[in-house]
Amino acid sequence: MSSNIAKMSELIVSFNNAVRNPENLDERGNINWNFVDADIHMDAGESDKSVPGEWYSIFNNLADEFELNRLQESV
Repeated sequence: MSSNIAKMSELIVSFNNAVRNPENLDERGNINWNFVDADIHMDAGESDKSVPGEWYSIFNNLADEFELNRLQESV
C-alpha cells in the first residue's frame, strides 16, 4: 500500500456514494455500515491511497448524522 493518504474530502465523497449504493442496503432498506466502510477503503485503494486513522471518528459522525436525517425524513 502506498504512503499516500486520502484527503478527507475524497473520503466524504466516497461515503456519500456508498450510503446511496443499493448493494449496501439489506432487504429492509437498512444500511450495512461494514459494506459502506469497505467501499470507502476500496475507493481509496484504487487511487493507491490509504485511509487515515482519524477518518474513523469522522465516519462515525457522518453515519450518525446520516441516520438522524433519514429518521427525520421518515416522520
